[in-house]
Amino acid sequence: MENITTYYATRKNIFVWLAALLCLVSAVARIAFACLSDIGGMDMFVRIILFVAANLLIAIRLPWRGEKQFYVTVIPVVLITLILMISGIKFSNSIFMTILCIILSLIFAAVYFLTFTGKLKTKWIAFIIALGIVVALAMDKTLSTSIPNVNGSGKYLVISDAATILGIIITILSARKMAPWKEGDPYRLRFGDRLDGRRVRNMPVMSKVTPFFMPTRLGRSNQIHDTVEVSNMEQYIHCKRKEGLNHFGIQHVIVASYVRAIADYPELNRFVAGQRIYHRYELSLNMVVKKEMVKDAPDSSIKVLFDPHDTAKDVYEKFDAAVQVAREEGIANGYDSITHVLDYLPSIVMSLFGLLMRVLDYFSIMPMALEKVSPFHGSLFITSMGSLGIPPIYHHLYDFGTVPVFIAFGHKYTKHEANKNGEIVTRKYLDYKVVCDEGICDGFYYASAMKKMRGYITHPEKLDLPPEKVVEDIM
Repeated sequence: MENITTYYATRKNIFVWLAALLCLVSAVARIAFACLSDIGGMDMFVRIILFVAANLLIAIRLPWRGEKQFYVTVIPVVLITLILMISGIKFSNSIFMTILCIILSLIFAAVYFLTFTGKLKTKWIAFIIALGIVVALAMDKTLSTSIPNVNGSGKYLVISDAATILGIIITILSARKMAPWKEGDPYRLRFGDRLDGRRVRNMPVMSKVTPFFMPTRLGRSNQIHDTVEVSNMEQYIHCKRKEGLNHFGIQHVIVASYVRAIADYPELNRFVAGQRIYHRYELSLNMVVKKEMVKDAPDSSIKVLFDPHDTAKDVYEKFDAAVQVAREEGIANGYDSITHVLDYLPSIVMSLFGLLMRVLDYFSIMPMALEKVSPFHGSLFITSMGSLGIPPIYHHLYDFGTVPVFIAFGHKYTKHEANKNGEIVTRKYLDYKVVCDEGICDGFYYASAMKKMRGYITHPEKLDLPPEKVVEDIM
């Protein structure tokens, strides 16, 4: 991993809360200015909507994400700096001061970006330039006399700008430098990473640009149909049930096989979000289960976290525990609770909520509490058609969220075939179908991973021991 300079801001630091408070004050003052003045059009969008949004991003993300990702302040701070520069150009009557403010603002935006994305080794350059902007604005006498003052609203603009500039300065003061990264340390988040996955940077250019030309997951989907002979699997399942794993079945074998395949082929645990490719920190499986196996029984979504080191027994225990909780009467998971609340919303509000979630997810600012219960976010979605007594389907991928692979398996069926001696024998088979997002890896890699998974399904006894080695995805 590249040894870059990284920063954090603990919530125990008073500067963190002071900076957040000042950004909130700035946002409120800017809204008050908009309400009392006749500003509109592009000015309203740039100097009010964008300005307020950027301040709110700092106020929310600095306390709640700064401890892991101080770089989350980079985009809103740079945006605010550029908006302030536009304000200076609009209202300053001094050509010299206008040029000075433009130069200082551009330099500050560049330095802030380079500092808190790890390129510069000290934060004090950004701090000094920020102070320089404050001095330049204070010296510009014409600026304070030319601010619009419709019904006294100009004072709110002054308060907003002052609170923002002071908030940015205190934000810089809140930053604490992390110790240099060394071999063996956990992965350290960098600019461009998400809370649910790290950006995959060292990959072929063609792979990087594919999501831009095929922006939807459905449009990037490939379909695979495979059939396996299940004699070994049936014996294995019987042995596991004798060992006390009473509910052990086909789905546990398939899930354990996929988990083990990820141990050998970690690119399966990637996803595409915002047209960028990420490696997921967690290995999570999603599945819809019925409370009871009757037509009118309600569905519930479960999400189970696994580890590439898991054995078949580990997978069974984690999976079965989640299913049992979901089927217990009166127990609703987080996603069920959210959908029940959303069901009361009018259609137009639901549509706006869905649009908002897509935007937040695209820019990696969707609340993690929602992502953790969302069935649209995860490493794999699996569905059992066999429990319904029908063949598997090619289930579409979801364009919302991050799930890159969908596996559907059917019921066992019998075929009478001739063996190599010409004798008629009876064999049992199982069909399964996989729909996968080709944006996360190439076809050769997928084919190799699917063959590896098939090998574990046909010889599940290999899953009783943890893997000798878990391969790490490229950085």
